[in-house]
Amino acid sequence: ALGEVTKFMVYNARKRKGDSVEAYFAEADRVAGLSDQRLHELSPDVLHWLGVTRIDEFVSESETKYEAIVQSGIQIVKRVGLPQDRVRPAAKVEAEAQEEQRLEKRRSTEGGALTGDAPPALARMPSNGPHASVTGRKAPEPAPKGGAAARKRKHIVLTSHPKLYSVDPVPLKWGAATSAERGPVVATLSKPQFRNAIGCHSGATAVHRAAAVAKGLLPPGRPLELAATQPMVRIGPHPSWADKDKMVSIDPWGARVLDAFPSAADRGVDLQPSIAVSQAALSITEIKEAIESGRLKPDGKVLTADGVVHGVKCAVEPVWHLPGVAKRFGVTEVALRHALFEHTGGMYPELITRTDIEVFLPPIGGCTIYIFGDPDTIPDESKQLTVRVHDECNGSDVFGSDICTCRPYLFHGIEECIAAGQAGGAGVIVYNRKEGRALGEVTKFMVYNARKRKGDSVEAYFAEADRVAGLSDQRLHELSPDVLHWLGVTRIDEFVSESETKYEAIVQSGIQIVKRVGLPQDRVRPAAKVEAEAQEEQRLEKRRSTEGGALTGDAPPALARMPSNGPHASVTGRKAPEPAPKGGAAARKRKHIVLTSHPKLYSVDPVPLKWGAATSAERGPVVATLSKPQFRNAIGCHSGATAVHRAAAVAKGLLPPGRPLELAATQPMVRIGPHPSWADKDKMVSIDPWGARVLDAFPSAADRGVDLQPSIAVSQAALSITEIKEAIESGRLKPDGKVLTADGVVHGVKCAVEPVWHLPGVAKRFGVTEVALRHALFEHTGGMYPELITRTDIEVFLPPIGGCTIYIFGDPDTIPDESKQLTVRVHDECNGSDVFGSDICTCRPYLFHGIEECIAAGQAGGAGVIVYNRKEGRALGEVTK
Repeated sequence: ALGEVTKFMVYNARKRKGDSVEAYFAEADRVAGLSDQRLHELSPDVLHWLGVTRIDEFVSESETKYEAIVQSGIQIVKRVGLPQDRVRPAAKVEAEAQEEQRLEKRRSTEGGALTGDAPPALARMPSNGPHASVTGRKAPEPAPKGGAAARKRKHIVLTSHPKLYSVDPVPLKWGAATSAERGPVVATLSKPQFRNAIGCHSGATAVHRAAAVAKGLLPPGRPLELAATQPMVRIGPHPSWADKDKMVSIDPWGARVLDAFPSAADRGVDLQPSIAVSQAALSITEIKEAIESGRLKPDGKVLTADGVVHGVKCAVEPVWHLPGVAKRFGVTEVALRHALFEHTGGMYPELITRTDIEVFLPPIGGCTIYIFGDPDTIPDESKQLTVRVHDECNGSDVFGSDICTCRPYLFHGIEECIAAGQAGGAGVIVYNRKEGRALGEVTKFMVYNARKRKGDSVEAYFAEADRVAGLSDQRLHELSPDVLHWLGVTRIDEFVSESETKYEAIVQSGIQIVKRVGLPQDRVRPAAKVEAEAQEEQRLEKRRSTEGGALTGDAPPALARMPSNGPHASVTGRKAPEPAPKGGAAARKRKHIVLTSHPKLYSVDPVPLKWGAATSAERGPVVATLSKPQFRNAIGCHSGATAVHRAAAVAKGLLPPGRPLELAATQPMVRIGPHPSWADKDKMVSIDPWGARVLDAFPSAADRGVDLQPSIAVSQAALSITEIKEAIESGRLKPDGKVLTADGVVHGVKCAVEPVWHLPGVAKRFGVTEVALRHALFEHTGGMYPELITRTDIEVFLPPIGGCTIYIFGDPDTIPDESKQLTVRVHDECNGSDVFGSDICTCRPYLFHGIEECIAAGQAGGAGVIVYNRKEGRALGEVTK
């Protein structure tokens, strides 16, 4: 949960200084201030939601996860480690460092052996440095007014207050020809007077960082050691960097802030990269299969004989130049700012109060780029360039869901990119973090339920998403070409995609596409044919209404006209809605905007909420919807991690505010709970136990006209996983016809869970005062939600961070039954390994070892549970990683 940019910066420091067991955690501490921002104290909550009281096999060697679960009252009988034959050679440093950390923790606690009977719940967890367990921590002393986060001053300053934030902003001229003329983006918090941007770096993990400050694990303003994190490969500058219209959603100088802006550094300005460039070595099962089949041949450079793919990887965080983004969307800047504030539940009031600040770092996922071949050939039109722009689909990309073509298409694209690199050119994979078309995974699973209940069909594929979410696609395709311009792309020889919308956006940005390459039909799984046919029908409809060309062959000239094609149309080149003299679609109904802390509109009649009550009627619903804000009893909004995408859709006129959604058919496919733990306010403080059942659990609120929205979705899963098929072939698993069928498909239940924090309970779990937590969450996110300070009567907060996905193999009803086998793996996201097979860590091998163990438990009459937490790079983010 440090984030991918941070993660990649740590990789660079480890490689430059010589990788070692001693450096494994130490470099993360130097680069990020701490090596781990995951909120382990909150991880048991989803297990209590499932009714877990005892785990027979816990597939993890993590002491911190173990301690958190045991201290929450769940018994762990046995722990299962990763077999040594599944630890790749390059991952041995990580494995040895983590083992040393485990031994150190055990020496300082009453911990037990790796396997065998578990010790009693640990009553004392003494500090063991920055890697220690923090479960059971006491509030820092002295902190009479709010703990660690409030020691230095007794009051808090809102970010829009002119006496502190951005009083002396560093000059910034977007699109200037040189870095000296352009100036750096400053969104750091240590010296806020210099800030020239709204938000903060690693925005998608900012809440994790703020919690670390509140807990006293991360001293505010600690100087970070970034010298060794510089890019391993130099990218640019390219001519496109000096064109303010080519890149409006990323900072082209984001990877080179440490050497590009010496005058700012001399002034004492705290600079932080928003892009990290590192080296990649990927061990991918599908690529090894391509070698065996003869589709690929090792060349000793891009692809070595052991099947490892070598290249460059870049983590990129979003940095929006608001005037340019508004122009790209075809709306006024005023309309965009108003929508971003209003339709995120009041995020960052500076969007309204500081119109002199033009840059915004939205708290959303960015992208990861993989380059195979020589990056210097990318701008050279005489060299082959193959590109795949891929949007995240965790269910397929990681778990092999058979309902879509995402993972097969991704790895077909990687094959094509490897071939381009071997031919003397380059191949580029752009992996955008836009889960479920940027609708979020809860919404995606709800759409799956509606499609299954109503009978899946080509006609229903997009229509159900429109009914459930208000529109079928929230991805900001208009911004997708920016990373290509950062790389210096002017021409793409092969574009591995059939998407008309992606194609249009890239061509309209001035990049030529010579040929498009589709997915071979033999790689479309039977269950994914509805998706494939629906998308093909959409493509044909788009082409009939534009000057588009054939799937393969020469590309037509850049499209000058993109007429609307309903909610699935391209919006690149859209004109500003008319009439909208005061701010476009988002400002048509009123000429002023109401801050969320203003008592005349938000939460004036909040629906009663009693956390931990015995029944749903007594507890009351969590209300964070925006259509009737007077009823709100929570800060933030649902699907917070994708709220900025939704706000942009409102600004563009694609999503009418307050449109009623049709959710009846989205109800859970399998009933979970209620369990006794649901009535214990201390068992679950970070999720809403009733979040999957809001449509039937709170009839009185519905009768009042309160707009309710689920924060949990429960659906069915069918997973086609290469590693599981290999386990069948090797004899480690045998099909039983139910959990695991003869075709190698794993069947189960999947749940998407969004975070819903009960602030008093979260503070208690962290061992800090609620005041300290609220102050830290506001201050150390760059002033994200003022209501955290101004509305202390509202106890619930929906943070804009990733939640988790749960996969259950076997009968969910057996989970609370201690006479039945229960196996659990709690896994924290590692995109580089889980999706791309990075050989520097054990994450994907450990995940699929856990899935094997969970399948076996389900086949034995019990259940296996995988909890997949969205905490990239230990919640430090991928750039830092």
